[in-house]
Amino acid sequence: MRKAVKGLPFSYSRKYRLATKAEVQSVFADKPGKISRKYLLVLYKSNQLPYARLGMIVGKKHLRRAVDRNRVRRVIRESFRHEREKLKGLDFVVMIRSDCSLLENQAIKNEIGNVWQAIIS
Repeated sequence: MRKAVKGLPFSYSRKYRLATKAEVQSVFADKPGKISRKYLLVLYKSNQLPYARLGMIVGKKHLRRAVDRNRVRRVIRESFRHEREKLKGLDFVVMIRSDCSLLENQAIKNEIGNVWQAIIS
């Protein structure tokens, strides 16, 4: 397994994650910004940090197989890593809304990419 090297521009170290329950719940509190798509719901809220953080909720209700859940997480993380610099100062929680197991990776990338662009502009 490859480890992320400290200081690389596209690494996804622990500081870029919403790791605890309290961090995720802070995004849900106080009316966060919301962007809804067919397969995704993204909640976001400003933070006091000079970088963006990401949390994901991919439940068994929408994606039964662990393989599918992990694939969707991987695609969302990759997209976040590439757009992270433009999203500074925000915390995100990405939730899956419906079964997207039949979608290709590129379709998922496009959907989350559209969300990032909507937030940036």
